[in-house]
Amino acid sequence: MSHYFLVLLIVSASFGSLGCYFQPKITELDSQELNEINEEFPIDGFGYSSDIGILERGQVQANESLYVLLNEMGISQQVIRQVSNELKQSVGFRFLKENQIYYRYRLHNSTPEAHYAPILIIMESNIRFVKVDVTDGILVQASAKPIEIRFRQVKGLIESSLYESLISQGHSAGVGMELSELFAWQIDFFRLYRGDKYRAIYEEFISEGEVVGVGRVLAAEFVHQNRPYQAFYYEDSQQQGYYDAEGNGIQKALLKAPFKYNQRISSSFNYNRFHPVLKQRIPHTGTDYAAPLGTPVIAVGDGEIIESRYRGVNGNIVQIQHNGMYKTAYLHLNGFGPGIKKGVQVKQGQVIGYVGRTGRVTGVHLHYTLYKNNVPVNSVTVELPSQESLAASARDAFFLEVQKYSYLLGQGGLVMATNIDLNDVGKNS
Repeated sequence: MSHYFLVLLIVSASFGSLGCYFQPKITELDSQELNEINEEFPIDGFGYSSDIGILERGQVQANESLYVLLNEMGISQQVIRQVSNELKQSVGFRFLKENQIYYRYRLHNSTPEAHYAPILIIMESNIRFVKVDVTDGILVQASAKPIEIRFRQVKGLIESSLYESLISQGHSAGVGMELSELFAWQIDFFRLYRGDKYRAIYEEFISEGEVVGVGRVLAAEFVHQNRPYQAFYYEDSQQQGYYDAEGNGIQKALLKAPFKYNQRISSSFNYNRFHPVLKQRIPHTGTDYAAPLGTPVIAVGDGEIIESRYRGVNGNIVQIQHNGMYKTAYLHLNGFGPGIKKGVQVKQGQVIGYVGRTGRVTGVHLHYTLYKNNVPVNSVTVELPSQESLAASARDAFFLEVQKYSYLLGQGGLVMATNIDLNDVGKNS
């Protein structure tokens, strides 16, 4: 079941929208002045009025280049070279990608010599774009369509997967990504159980009437194997993050698994495991994940690379020392992430390698081991330390937020939409 929240409050920036207009009597002199006023045209999401031309959508074909598009628009080779240089220097844009979306304005009164206005819009995501305008000089600008935040509530029961549950209710799979990242320290989302349930309030980005992305989860509860986990987002001038209902930080020093997306466990931590190659019982002091070849492997926490090399039966291996207590190892990698070598500092979530089948293996997989005081421990079941709790000075304000969102999660309630700054668009847009 899901609940849709509609816009409840719209704040107007002009007094005209709040009251009645006064229409003065038009005199003969006034009418002469009115005839000189140009007709106003609506402005589109790219900042242009409709009198320029008809907006046409295109898709980059194989071997189609920036030169081809601009040349079709009647732009000279000299200007095209200048535009290309400006794109590289100003916004880091180098070339078009196959299937990339672009827009041009076909002139209302086009001629064989001039079909398009000298404006090209190159889409980089659903809302972000690069504008090339050579109407008067050369303008190259990275921008985004205006968007609105709509707050939505969702709740559901896991039958097969979290993503299927969300999509079947008309919610974005991006919500599942946010929830899995949010609760990654408490729940192994690679091993959800039928009957697990969830509910959440999250931000949804709307542009020109269409959903273009997912923002933050503001409050959520996930019941995994009958154990409830809660998270509430709180931010003030001193701190920001996710906390449980008592104000304890829910984020851990280490993630539960070394992947951003769901991957299946093919072999668990087991001291009495039968080895498929050696055909004898040998302790399996790690967790094997059956992921496709080349799947990015991420660091489960901040730390220093203490090993990055090919090591016999282990194949390509990376080891990270996180602190004086915890260390992690990633085996059988197909290759290493950018800049990954011994002595390098890495951040939680950084790509350190890619799933492979190097060393002594029977198939493509990642072997992941968590060490505590240099002793292998079961990464799936071990309890990990939390982040710092909320400061005492913020607790009163935080508990009011908890009370509000707990009510909304349980009962439904008022949530409003608002406009946001173009540069604050979330990561899933």
